Amino acid sequence: MDVTEFKDKLLEGKLSRRQVHKILASVGVTALTVPAMSPPALADGSDVTLFTWGGYDDENFGAEYTQKFGSPPSYALFSDQSEALAKMRAGFHSDVVFPCISKIKLWYDAGVVAPLDTSMLSHWDELVPALTTLPTAMLPDGRPLFAPVDFGQTSIILRADLAPEYADEENHSWGIFLDDKYKGRLAMFDAVEDHFNIMAMYLGIDFTDMNDAEIDQVSDVVRRTISNIRILASDTTTMTQALFSGEVVASAAWNGMMATASAEIEKTGEQGKYIWMKPKEGALTWVCGLTIHPDAKTKGNWEKAHALVDAYLAVNSQHYELTEWGYGVPNANVYKMADVTEEYLSSIGLTSDVEGYLADGTFSSYQARFTEIVQRYEELLAGF
Repeated sequence: MDVTEFKDKLLEGKLSRRQVHKILASVGVTALTVPAMSPPALADGSDVTLFTWGGYDDENFGAEYTQKFGSPPSYALFSDQSEALAKMRAGFHSDVVFPCISKIKLWYDAGVVAPLDTSMLSHWDELVPALTTLPTAMLPDGRPLFAPVDFGQTSIILRADLAPEYADEENHSWGIFLDDKYKGRLAMFDAVEDHFNIMAMYLGIDFTDMNDAEIDQVSDVVRRTISNIRILASDTTTMTQALFSGEVVASAAWNGMMATASAEIEKTGEQGKYIWMKPKEGALTWVCGLTIHPDAKTKGNWEKAHALVDAYLAVNSQHYELTEWGYGVPNANVYKMADVTEEYLSSIGLTSDVEGYLADGTFSSYQARFTEIVQRYEELLAGF
């Protein structure tokens, strides 16, 4: 997105706070001021730093921490996890960081993640057990390396009125991205962990441990999809607006995009126009959360770092994310709240049966040959 387009969208209110932060972070603006809440300071909480995706510096997430320490933590923002790890390896210190499940092992091996002390997390026992016992986020002795904050799926939103043959659930498939009938009318995330892995799933290949021949197979399919794609982006506003305008008939999507589409359905009354597809090859499940840097203990921030993690797990914080952002949350108590109905959850591709939901998808997880795959993907995109 160029500067003029960014300004126009900002002035027109077409960018969420999360997207504004992400765009700014991508051009090097990695820390933004977050206003302190009004109660008189009990202590200073700003000496703890959270290194996170744009938007997660929203004061609604850390309200419990701010109330306890009188001021919010300091924030630094990243646009992707590779950038975050590179910065930490270069010496940048942050007490708490917000990676996703596929990177935990890599980050732990890099020495930037310490096991959590769950006795210091008052909300830990409120979390769905399936999300606190993920094997790739635990040490062999059972100590967790991160606290899950949100989860969801990468699936497809379909304009059923424009591609009706894919509307029936039995026809839901990632194969739509290979359908030449819709050449130039499809949108995909600009991320190897979405695009490349999804096409591996389409072929029935385990993307976590591919051999040379399998990488070649997936690369060939990715190349074919690239020729059909009109929009390759990480800007979900652009992808969602393209669906609304009919510029694209289908887009890879996260649950938050379906929340926006559901709001559009409610506003226009056009039921069934946007469908959250359930691809027969499976959806890509992601889980993201908070880790604590080992140096937080030596710097005297161990307790505050855990308090910050705990604040993001609190019911109010989790309820805010589910209802305002449209992502799944691990705190089981949120699903008991009156406004969290099955109808609402279904409208954004979620359910209160979190364990069943997780079992139904394929986890985005550690890839043994990730560096090679990234290089291959970048080569494929060079001509986009």
